[in-house]
Amino acid sequence: MKYCKLYTCSGILFLLTSFILFAQETITDLYYSGNYQQVIEQSTHSISSGDTAFNTHYLKALAEVQMGMTAEAIQTLEKARIVFPENLMAKRLLAAQYEVAGDYVKAWEFYTELVSSDPEDVASWLKLADIASFRQHYDQAIHALEQVLAIDSLNLNSLMMMGDILNRHNNSAAVIYYERAYSLYPNNQKAAYALGNLYILSKKAWDAVPICKHILEIDSTSIKFRKLYGYTFYKIGEPHQAVPQFEYAAIFGDSTAFTFKFKGISQYLTVDFTGAIESLQIAAKKDSMDAEVYFFLGASLATTTQKKEAMDHLNKSLELMMPEPGIESRIYSEQGNIMRLEMEYENAYSLYNQAWEVDSSNLMALYFMASILDNSMHKSQEALVDYQRYIDQLDRLPENQRSNQQTLSVRTIVEDRIVALKEELFFLDQQ
Repeated sequence: MKYCKLYTCSGILFLLTSFILFAQETITDLYYSGNYQQVIEQSTHSISSGDTAFNTHYLKALAEVQMGMTAEAIQTLEKARIVFPENLMAKRLLAAQYEVAGDYVKAWEFYTELVSSDPEDVASWLKLADIASFRQHYDQAIHALEQVLAIDSLNLNSLMMMGDILNRHNNSAAVIYYERAYSLYPNNQKAAYALGNLYILSKKAWDAVPICKHILEIDSTSIKFRKLYGYTFYKIGEPHQAVPQFEYAAIFGDSTAFTFKFKGISQYLTVDFTGAIESLQIAAKKDSMDAEVYFFLGASLATTTQKKEAMDHLNKSLELMMPEPGIESRIYSEQGNIMRLEMEYENAYSLYNQAWEVDSSNLMALYFMASILDNSMHKSQEALVDYQRYIDQLDRLPENQRSNQQTLSVRTIVEDRIVALKEELFFLDQQ
């Protein structure tokens, strides 16, 4: 009887194990057949029936990933980790899903664990670099990318990311990484575009010509590279070659202000004033704040009978090029401050004077002019004139603008110096 019960229990256990194994095989077959919804349903049923096998949980999570069910996949994997806390497959998939979900704190935690377990895990280092770059922790991103390049010096993704980060920070070393990426795979349009742009910004536009030419040989309808090619010719002083590239970009569907602006300027430079007017008028409609567009449009119209329109556009250009008086005055004042600190007093005085002439409400510029004459250049008579100008202009301001503490303090200093300088000059005259 005992043996009978034992055989019965063993049989049940065998049947249960066989059923679980059969269920797992079925789930695996369903997954590789692409029946993800059935995988989810069957694995859920198996788990609720007591199936604790990792593969069942993992396939369920994979199917949920395929179905875009990120939150459900995370939940499934977190439950699996309770039973299999050190399983690297679960950690890797979980890290990826936290990244997809935008939970970069959790994703960072898991990818860090993965590289701690395997310092040569290139994929996880790249993910750490990507997350750090998004969070603008660029030092961490560079560190991660350096680990990748130490393992694989020709890793294309790492070379491109390193170039992008350094380029973002105006680091000239960016060109090294873009050049490596481009030489490794010359058909990489992202690397080619980044390298070409960098050559132009580095005033090496000639070096961008073969890059653009190569890419256009394999992708002749690329608007991005037609524009870059045209701009390259413009920058190296060959506008006659720039025009057709911008024309191709427009034919292929580009309608940006950039294309019509530089097409128009190139047409102007090749003495095609009619074409220039047409292109620049389109550019002006798309960007009404570009002073350069109005200048070349005015200059092109000046070759026709439309003199008034030409003057209007040139005036508009001048208006857009000039900053507001307060801003321009502030710029001159800041430059004056620098020269004063450098003890270049004549230059400082000239800059403060420009600040004052641009904006007569900038009374501190007058004060510094007088102070330089008085204390640095020791020109008492001239200093007295500027101090008095300061007081006269201050008295013209509304009461609320001349009653703040700083203005009152400066006024006291100026009045005291006026009295002192008059006394000094009086005694000098008595000698």
